[in-house]
Amino acid sequence: MKKKSDRLSPPERRIQLIEATLICLMSEGASGLSSRKICAQAQVSVGLLNHHFSSQEELVAAAYEESSRRYHQTLRTRIEADTQNQDSPIKTLVSCAFEEDIMCPDQLRAWVVFWSKTIDSKVMRATHDRINERLQSYLIEVLAKSLPNSKVDLRVLAIEYSALADGLWLDWSLNGKHQSSELWQTILNQWLDRTLALA
Repeated sequence: MKKKSDRLSPPERRIQLIEATLICLMSEGASGLSSRKICAQAQVSVGLLNHHFSSQEELVAAAYEESSRRYHQTLRTRIEADTQNQDSPIKTLVSCAFEEDIMCPDQLRAWVVFWSKTIDSKVMRATHDRINERLQSYLIEVLAKSLPNSKVDLRVLAIEYSALADGLWLDWSLNGKHQSSELWQTILNQWLDRTLALA
């Protein structure tokens, strides 16, 4: 009897391997970057992994891209579904920043691997730059709709939001194990109040 993985199309197999990589990275961090562990998680052979990804670097870049794509898509879906804040989507952006389906502490181990590999890898740097530009463009779109008359440089404001949100998420992930994200959300809400005052 064939395994389910044997019946997958090539694109589906790639996603299966990327998903297994993300699971290993989230549970073990850099220690999860083992072909044996990833293939055991995906229930496939190492040969299949090597067939779809020519190097570990290519696999990690694909995992980084997929993780970012999911984050961006979930965020966009949440903002588009909030009918109460269509004229001010920045409110939705801030209110859902610490919801676990958006970005939860469990993802920290994986993101530490992504960030660290971006320093030395050209492939990871290119992936990071593409991801960052996509997110910044979307944040500018959200800010432009929320602050239509503001004379503030929206790219600068988008970078400010990213830096604050990422920093708060990192602090929450490292220090919030036994408490909710309420403190970090309060800080982000204060940024929102100051930003809306610019309108």
